[in-house]
Amino acid sequence: MWDLSHASVCNNRKRVAFQWISKFVIYSTIYVQCSSTVQMTVDPPSNVQIKDLGNLGILEIMWQPPASMNNTSKCTARYELTHQVVNEERWKSVRTKYQTYKEAFDLGKNVVIKIRTYLKGPCTEENEVWSEWVEIRYPVPLQGTPESKVTNFKCINDKYETLKCEWNAGALGNKSNYELQYWQEGMSQKKTCTHYMTLNEINTGCDFGSEEFELFSDLFICITGNPGMNLIRSSYFIFQLQNIGKPGIPENLTASMTPSDDLVLDWKEPKGKIPAHCLQYEIQFKDQINIWQTVAQQRENTYSFKRSTTSNTCVRVRGKANKYCSDDGYWSEWSSEMCWKELTTYLELKWLYCVVAVIIILTGLCIATSMYTVRKRRQWSKKLQCKAKELVYEIDPGHNIKC
Repeated sequence: MWDLSHASVCNNRKRVAFQWISKFVIYSTIYVQCSSTVQMTVDPPSNVQIKDLGNLGILEIMWQPPASMNNTSKCTARYELTHQVVNEERWKSVRTKYQTYKEAFDLGKNVVIKIRTYLKGPCTEENEVWSEWVEIRYPVPLQGTPESKVTNFKCINDKYETLKCEWNAGALGNKSNYELQYWQEGMSQKKTCTHYMTLNEINTGCDFGSEEFELFSDLFICITGNPGMNLIRSSYFIFQLQNIGKPGIPENLTASMTPSDDLVLDWKEPKGKIPAHCLQYEIQFKDQINIWQTVAQQRENTYSFKRSTTSNTCVRVRGKANKYCSDDGYWSEWSSEMCWKELTTYLELKWLYCVVAVIIILTGLCIATSMYTVRKRRQWSKKLQCKAKELVYEIDPGHNIKC
């Protein structure tokens, strides 16, 4: 019994000693790695500059490597930039080995960009180290009063063919009016709207007419004041045309019956430049309650109803760009209504016309047959009368016979 207890105590001591040795090795390794990492430092990029390229929102950020890079030529340097995404609340982070970076910004707000250096290689014992952030602010010159800015700015790419933008005017002086400028990649320089929509002689919209724009490419718009007039606070907008598209109305909505007595709706794609595979459709119906209800959203241009659910029902369809071709967009106007009750009445009238036609034909045949029968009877009657008169003549030759 004593031997077993002694062996157990020895094993516990060995286990505890092994645990302490293991901890010592692990902590020593971590300490060495941390010490080597801490000893290596890197400076942030130097001489950071921001340049406005004059394209209503495109800024170019340029910088130089940190001064300490002269002693770390064997290491690879990369740079990380972070900034707020246009029209969103989130921030975007980009890593690059180059010393220039272009991005779109909302110039109606102060632009804030952060940048730092990443270093990795033999000089850091293959550990990645980084510098502190450097924050650069690009102050946008704000002119005019905030009340002079436009409000409720909205653009619609109608049928993906014509672009129109509208807005509400702010508080303007007697010698002020709005001017819309726009630019898209591929243009040599920014352009100015040539066809304005006005209200009380104030520009409140722009019809771009036959101007052609590229889908899936940022369009930059600035609404500012006319040169030489009182200053107006500028407003900047950036969007892509496929995200503001409004398809045409689905055409030729028709209905047909299947052998199983179901109602099948069918329609044609709306006119315009939007491809058929980029469309989705919403189908609505209403019954005796007279409240429209959505029954389906789908990409096909046909839909089947069960007759039991379509008694006295009207349906309609509209279209919109689907998520595979657009981040957003507008629904088209509703198609003309197709009503099941009207369709049933039409079918009943069709059968009624057929029955009436058959009755008229049969009636005509009966009348013709009756007239033919009556005529034949008259002919036979005359023949019988003549035969009777001939018999009388034979009996009485002096009797005059006229047939």
